[in-house]
Amino acid sequence: MKKNIALIILSFFLLTPVAQTVAQESTLLHFMRQSPQSLRSNPANLSDSVKFFMGIPLLSNINVDFNLGFAYSDAIYRDAHDSLRIDRNIVDQLTNSSRMGLDFNYELLSFGVRFREDNMITFSLSAKAFGTFLFPKDVATLLVEGNTPGGTLSIDSDVNASAYVEAALGYSRIIDKHWKVGARVKYLAGLANTYSDRMNVSIATADDYALKLSSEALLRTAVIEENPMKNSGVAFDAGVYYKSPVKGLEFSFSLVDWGFIQWNSDRKAFQSEVKDGVYEFKGITDVQDNNVNAILDTLKSVLEFNEIDNPDAYTSPLLGKIFFGAAYDISKYDKVGFLFSTRALQHFSRTTFSLMYSRRVGNWFTVAAGNNFMTQKLFNPSLALHFRTGNFQFHIVGENISSFYLKDISSANIQFGMNIAIH
Repeated sequence: MKKNIALIILSFFLLTPVAQTVAQESTLLHFMRQSPQSLRSNPANLSDSVKFFMGIPLLSNINVDFNLGFAYSDAIYRDAHDSLRIDRNIVDQLTNSSRMGLDFNYELLSFGVRFREDNMITFSLSAKAFGTFLFPKDVATLLVEGNTPGGTLSIDSDVNASAYVEAALGYSRIIDKHWKVGARVKYLAGLANTYSDRMNVSIATADDYALKLSSEALLRTAVIEENPMKNSGVAFDAGVYYKSPVKGLEFSFSLVDWGFIQWNSDRKAFQSEVKDGVYEFKGITDVQDNNVNAILDTLKSVLEFNEIDNPDAYTSPLLGKIFFGAAYDISKYDKVGFLFSTRALQHFSRTTFSLMYSRRVGNWFTVAAGNNFMTQKLFNPSLALHFRTGNFQFHIVGENISSFYLKDISSANIQFGMNIAIH
């Protein structure tokens, strides 16, 4: 059973083209300080009126964010015989830095208590997971179109995926009428991880179409079987908020999820160092006409991934993010905002520019709409709704929704939750 699961995962990494990840905190909630969730992207986003808040247990905040870079309808079509085929045009949508990403956050418990008017202590307990995978365009080209004699491909890839429990303690303070500051420290208990120290493969095509593979790769894994406290880590968030002397104008800056997890137990490591391993591969027909598991077994034997005895403990980083925001109140009820966000991981960085507009109706309802501008796709619309009835708050957010049809969806960031807030 474990072998089958491993082959499925390996198939996913080897045979699925991927695109640049968009995973991030909500860009719309960042500007909605009446929602406690705005503290996630900046611990200085302290509401001027909330004295106490508590997330409804198990429903405080649930967030799923993914980006495939392409939709099912972009990759698969039915031919004249009603058979499913891979669309060769999918290659044109990829680059050599194409990446796939997934973030998941399930907030189990959260609360905040204000004291001495200008200070607030917050605490949250969350189950989190993330993954980011690089799949260069040249690999998809080889897989779909086949190989050309005399050509050589040099492929650098990476993978970082973790599941962990996070306990976060935060402090926010109003300095004066212009400045607010905030910070949060996080204790992390690691549950599972896959991390590549290096994944470098060179593929040369001989005149007889045989592939010569050379590799230098080290892949580390850890799956906790007993005590997750043995694999611990730390992280921090920090932020500032500045209200300009210009009426209605504000700025913010924050660092979020800068930290690491040290994997000390239940770990494994696999190494591949091959010079001119030979494998005959003719392109997509191998995948369609032959057994995928057989192909993977052959590639595995050629690349010679060997398990390392007693591997050393290792450290994997979180996906640290940087936010810079500016907003302007064009009226008592209307706000416009701009948010710059970026994250970096190994050889990868992702930058997003976001614009938003929000409208508040009394003290009970706020709607915000915007768009996230990214390198590979400029149109990524977003919508957020925030309701308040008495001391209860409810928020629902949909960002980067690429389509309303399931087969056409390539990305989405869905977030919702309920809180109790006392003003």
